[in-house]
Amino acid sequence: MSKLSIRIIALGVAVFMMSMLLVGCGGGNKNAGGDKAAPQKVVLKLGTETATSHPETKGSQKLADLVKEKSKGTLEIQVFDSAKIGSMKERTEGMRLGTVDISTSSVGFLASYIPVLGVFDLPYIYKDKAHEFRVFDGDIGKEIDKKMQEKGFRVVCYFDMGSRQITNNQKPINTVADLKGMKIRVPQTEASIEGFKALGAAPTPMAFSEVYMALQQKVVDGQENPLSVIVSAKFNEVQKYLSLTNHQLFIQVLSISEKTWKKLSPEHQKILMEAAKEAQAYEREIAAKEETELIKTLKDKGMTINEVKDVTPFAEAAKPLRDIYIKKLGKDAQDMFGKIDSVRNK
Repeated sequence: MSKLSIRIIALGVAVFMMSMLLVGCGGGNKNAGGDKAAPQKVVLKLGTETATSHPETKGSQKLADLVKEKSKGTLEIQVFDSAKIGSMKERTEGMRLGTVDISTSSVGFLASYIPVLGVFDLPYIYKDKAHEFRVFDGDIGKEIDKKMQEKGFRVVCYFDMGSRQITNNQKPINTVADLKGMKIRVPQTEASIEGFKALGAAPTPMAFSEVYMALQQKVVDGQENPLSVIVSAKFNEVQKYLSLTNHQLFIQVLSISEKTWKKLSPEHQKILMEAAKEAQAYEREIAAKEETELIKTLKDKGMTINEVKDVTPFAEAAKPLRDIYIKKLGKDAQDMFGKIDSVRNK
């Protein structure tokens, strides 16, 4: 055999060996062992209604940090505060369509899809904050999750939004009579609207993003929100009086689109829910600590603050709402009131 022939054969063997080596090492979707696909990175968008300084958004960011850590970067959550990816209504509908992954929304707002959830936003429905947590952290919370899944959402966790208080530019609110005829901005939920009608006010529903300007331009006399929202939204700049009515203990639901949930791997689903438990505990802790501090903050910023010594007349004025909801929703509402009351003193 000639030297030329030997060289050609040797070159062919070398090319063949090199191609086999490349096949063995190639395929970017395999790990070092070559027998398992590497996890693909998933990025989810989470929208909140509140500023970065608010416990709701801080809790959401905590969730994002925990998820990234637990998944080793294969699952990432990007948090968009202050309704940057849409209002509560837009985000919630986006979850149903699968165009928004995760969002915060009030329980009462979700009554637009599941009417019986409106009962959870009624004034003075809970004995205290501990009662409220027993409701959402137990069987009732699981029942809410089941109902939501049927409508295209899934509960991730329940954040604490504190207690809702009333601000206005006319006078301190000490009695039910003080609210008579006062134009109060309320969320776009039936429970809030009917609740303030029962208290004698003139409720004016509008999107949260419009509230500051409405107060500034005196379109409404006042509004009602937790202290954390009043501070983060700077309502003290356009409101003089803050009355501590504690008329509504407020839970914010963090939920995920069912369409998004089904796209996640079982591993990512587990990581998300484990992280949510930690994020929920963190958010509730900082929300509770802030309550006392925020009263002082608002006082220092010039607001006149009064505490309603006896809320009994307010609670009595709101009681007929139960009958209204039972008449409207029948057994569903009656049963839910019974379940809420059953964990009242546990």
